[in-house]
Amino acid sequence: MINVQDLKIHYGEFVAVDNLSFSVKPGTVFGLIGPNGAGKTTTIKAIATLIEPTYGEIMLGETSVLHQPEHARRMLGYMPDFPPVYDDLRVEEFCDLFAHAYGQSVDQRKENVEKALAQTELTSKREELCKSLSRGMKQRALLAKTLVHDPSVMLLDEPGANLDPKARIDMRNLLRKLADEGKTILVSSHVLTELQDLCDEIGIMRNGKMVVSGTIEEITQRKQSSRTLEVELFEISPDLTEFVEQWPTLSELRQTHESKAQFQITHSGDRKEITEILSQMITSGVKITSFTTRKSKVEDLFLEIESGSSEFDQN
Repeated sequence: MINVQDLKIHYGEFVAVDNLSFSVKPGTVFGLIGPNGAGKTTTIKAIATLIEPTYGEIMLGETSVLHQPEHARRMLGYMPDFPPVYDDLRVEEFCDLFAHAYGQSVDQRKENVEKALAQTELTSKREELCKSLSRGMKQRALLAKTLVHDPSVMLLDEPGANLDPKARIDMRNLLRKLADEGKTILVSSHVLTELQDLCDEIGIMRNGKMVVSGTIEEITQRKQSSRTLEVELFEISPDLTEFVEQWPTLSELRQTHESKAQFQITHSGDRKEITEILSQMITSGVKITSFTTRKSKVEDLFLEIESGSSEFDQN
């Protein structure tokens, strides 16, 4: 639904975005991650038709953002970082103002504002002045105005900025629900823990370039040839040690809790082999109560990119 190809954006001699390419599938959430100055906000503004690229192409489905900007804007919902609300307007009036800006009739505005307030759970706050809202409720109001023309593509720059933990969780759940309803969402965030559960795919940027993109699992497998298995037994037993020693692609058995039978094992084989390992463990008499593949955290991947890991630069 979003397709960015060979995007370059220069500010004089400074290159903010350098030959950037990525795509976002319909009905998914794509997280754009990177340190300050990586080019995330500039990229989002270019997709939102607010910056004209130096070179490259941006498509929303079959619509060219560069050559059909008016059409693209009707497809887009854009929520910038730290956007203002109009303090002296009531929440309902605030949303209606933006519906009016999209040329909707009185009846359309009434229907769409009602829907946007319901989607963001602001119906009970409709009569309150925007200046009386908490930070989290203001973010909801901003999201409601972004939804008021029912965009198929949403661009959200730091939507969880300065929110307390509960408000971030509420925002994350709401965005996940919108994606499940079919909206395509591109989100930039520094709150990396919320992206772990929110995003279907992520793209990690550095110095205006896309260093790596894909699902967290795909990125993890691209950067390393081994994974960690986490195993918990009913009780500590030498059977697990013997099994690991005999299985050629297993190594480095480590007990992770002094008083509990919890272990980590390094697996260097193919992912398809994991089900066979579990089956054979049980057959050999290892009493397993829990068996999982540890997932890499978004924070870990981000820190490797920020440190300039050459492993990623080669991919």
